[in-house]
Amino acid sequence: MTAPTSAAPQEGVWVDVLGQPAAVTALRRALAQDELAHAWLVVGPPAVGQQELVRALGAALNCAEPDAPDLGCGRCNVCRRMAAGRHTALLELEPKGAGYLVDDVRSEWIPAAMHSLTEGRRKLLRVRGADRMNEAAQNAFLKVLEEPPASVLWVLEVEDEGALLDTVVSRCRRLDLVPWGLEPLRERAAGLDIPEGRREALARAALGSPSRLEALADPDVAAARQRHLDVIDRLATAGPGIVVPLAKELHTWAKGRSTVVKEANAQELARIEEEFGVDERGRGWPPGLRNQLKRTHERTERQAQRQALDLLLDDLASYLRDLVSIASGGGSAELVNLDAEAELRRDAQRLPVADAVRALSAVAQCRRALDRNGNPELQLERLLLQLALPIYAASA
Repeated sequence: MTAPTSAAPQEGVWVDVLGQPAAVTALRRALAQDELAHAWLVVGPPAVGQQELVRALGAALNCAEPDAPDLGCGRCNVCRRMAAGRHTALLELEPKGAGYLVDDVRSEWIPAAMHSLTEGRRKLLRVRGADRMNEAAQNAFLKVLEEPPASVLWVLEVEDEGALLDTVVSRCRRLDLVPWGLEPLRERAAGLDIPEGRREALARAALGSPSRLEALADPDVAAARQRHLDVIDRLATAGPGIVVPLAKELHTWAKGRSTVVKEANAQELARIEEEFGVDERGRGWPPGLRNQLKRTHERTERQAQRQALDLLLDDLASYLRDLVSIASGGGSAELVNLDAEAELRRDAQRLPVADAVRALSAVAQCRRALDRNGNPELQLERLLLQLALPIYAASA
């Protein structure tokens, strides 16, 4: 078969993988030429197409009626379940805490790799945030990475490959993902029915992330973004005394985002039980699917709150960067939060540029603390206090 061209990615199971044509072409070429590596290191910022890419690859490998070696049909039961993340040949791993420990590798990863497939031809093990493995976990993982079962394919997703041992990196084939450009984000904004007058502003505010753009299309998230951009103003107006109630307000919103996911998960569970004819005693589930679904639901509920906190931190960081840009003489074309230009020019007078730079470091420090399972409300209080004090000092 001829290797796919640059125009080929929008076919079959690949149709949902947007913004990453080079990565799709590389995978399709490897499939077409039967040169698919047993382990792939997917390097790039989070949520720019990793999930869609891995699930499309899983469908192409396991499709019941493939149109070509590199092209799952997208229509069969296998392809549909892969796209939904509900096929037993796809296991998506994520850290339960701050990172992956050696026990995670020994008790979960290795057994999952060694267990025989109950259906499908190739098993995909997707490791999200693989750069959060500690050194002991990486050394334990090397044993299965060096001698993988023939039916297993690993996908290690990282932002920073420098956090991995050279021995791990050298046993993987690298695949780079990139942030989306403004043009595809504008197109996605149109597809999300974002009002035309808001598309440019939200495409910029998406920071190259289609998932962030989709979140901003939610009226609740869009309203929350406005509140996040108002944080500097509220701290300047009310002073440090507002730090504790403001942190509680922001955290309450983040927690509320997981409630929506819990309700959706409960509905999905009921629908799937009806689909498979599961009785009152829980009999009727396909092998392994119930446990996989439970893990997926637990993960999505944890992720919902963390994603909300990340939205908040991204909003704050982008606003602070815009303040630095304005203080350095930057114009409207350089702004991320174009729809808040008037507020930015006002707040640039309230927060000295050196303090804005230090505040950016405080946002990064807060994110790292959350990665280590720090108490979210306490970490937000600490961040807001670090913002409030220089604003108060400047006004005094």
